[in-house]
Amino acid sequence: MRCRQMTQQGLKGLFLVVLIFASCSGPDDNGAGGGCGGSEASVNCLNVVSIVPTSTIGGNSSNVDALQDLCRDLAGTVTKIEPFADHNALVTLANTAFLTATGPTSHPLNIGVTSLSVTYTLNQCPSALGGLCPSSLTGFTTGESIAIPAGQTVTVTLPFVPLSVKDQYVQAVGADRIRATAQSAAAYTVTYTFTAQTVGVVDTFTVQGSAPFTITDFDNCGT
Repeated sequence: MRCRQMTQQGLKGLFLVVLIFASCSGPDDNGAGGGCGGSEASVNCLNVVSIVPTSTIGGNSSNVDALQDLCRDLAGTVTKIEPFADHNALVTLANTAFLTATGPTSHPLNIGVTSLSVTYTLNQCPSALGGLCPSSLTGFTTGESIAIPAGQTVTVTLPFVPLSVKDQYVQAVGADRIRATAQSAAAYTVTYTFTAQTVGVVDTFTVQGSAPFTITDFDNCGT
């Protein structure tokens, strides 16, 4: 079953959140391809259902705090250190049967994610930042072991903007400039690329999902 055949039959990525996308296409005979794996009547696809950033202080937020500050009361006395940590995301993955995988000879296939690559692209750099926003923050690749049984969804916590990426942004723009222009947040997009394979019928493929975020010196002292 060729990728072009599956595309002609209307295979689409699953898009369930604003500005978040997933790609899925059929496997080549040699196991290469997009977001699906298997053979003949048995083909399962991996989709990125949602990417929900979680803030360092709890709750969902795509506002990434770049700097840790000292929290002060009205008299200027330091009361605590602002909460500061890696910014993660809850990522939901779904393993679904391809449209033609419903015949009497079909059987569901489990999918396992084996690695994850993360890249960053700049969407907007406010003029107040003097054009210093890095055009592409340095991404990373990690080994992952995520099992998604056939017909099920799995939600996992994954790195979104770790401390190392925050630090790269601060080094490029400057801590003083970021603090002085805290209302001018830069806008980026995170793109996850999952390398996965079907279990049993080993086809290796990739699938992507993306989500936007803003980054500046957000005030989390009130939490």
